[in-house]
Amino acid sequence: MATPPGGGGEVPQAGYYPDPSIPGYIRYWNGGAWVPGTSRPAPSDTGDVPSRPPAAAVPAGP
Repeated sequence: MATPPGGGGEVPQAGYYPDPSIPGYIRYWNGGAWVPGTSRPAPSDTGDVPSRPPAAAVPAGP
């Protein structure tokens, strides 16, 4: 089972959160699990946070 960001009771929304396995990195949480291959260095204080999820995190259409 994937440990959600924050490790608290409520499951957070999809988005980038601190990577629990690599200090100083962020990783994409799709709302239910960590998405493999999405870990990247944490953004600097310049607001360089990724705004869109990686393609692997977006479900394919019908």
